[in-house]
Amino acid sequence: MVEIKKLKEDVKMQLDNKKVAEILSFIGYEITRDYKFVDDKSFSISRNGYIKDFGTTGFAGDIFDFIMKEKNINLPTAVKFVADCLGVKYE
Repeated sequence: MVEIKKLKEDVKMQLDNKKVAEILSFIGYEITRDYKFVDDKSFSISRNGYIKDFGTTGFAGDIFDFIMKEKNINLPTAVKFVADCLGVKYE
């Protein structure tokens, strides 16, 4: 059984704006070279991978929060999804 808290920490250390943009592209979002969402420029990705909507939704969080909201899944599933995207091994 994988310890989600430790896996999340391990994965989070690997995240930056480029990797978060790659994951978002993988799930169907288009991201500009300046790390904004093509379909909604009020969403942007900071250097450390934090996602923020400066527009109407007010969303602010990491890739795990975004994946949970977007896919309507729980935290352990979101952490495993991101880990899989990055090729991080876990049991």
